Amino acid sequence: MLAELRQHHEKIRDILAALEALCQDRHADIAKVSAVRLELTRASRARSAYLNAVVYPKLIRNCPPDRRIALEKLKSDGMLMLVRSGDHLRRWTSREVASDWPGYCLASAAARQTMIARIELEAGLLYPLLRDEKRGNGDGPRARS
Repeated sequence: MLAELRQHHEKIRDILAALEALCQDRHADIAKVSAVRLELTRASRARSAYLNAVVYPKLIRNCPPDRRIALEKLKSDGMLMLVRSGDHLRRWTSREVASDWPGYCLASAAARQTMIARIELEAGLLYPLLRDEKRGNGDGPRARS
């Protein structure tokens, strides 16, 4: 699980870097920007789906109560981020990006920072728990047997 989550995080970081590079250009290459934004949306959704279907259920079931609260908060905050991301995409259509490239780049920079902060938050909480789970050091039934 840890390796797969790291792969999701690295893929998103790479796509965010590609979007940042595009924002360094004076003029929008709408075809490239649209392709990178679509790739980012897909990668982010895949990460969220993996977290919600695999990681959170396993960790919430097997971790200590104090960590369970933090996991539940991380999970619910993730749902709010999906809503905010959707708002950003609806606000910044391809037409809007083309008509206000500098404004989009500013909004994109803020959104990228939010995504990076989210990945760092996930890594800080989930990586140690997933390492413990892999070693069998969780607080769940497997650790007690």
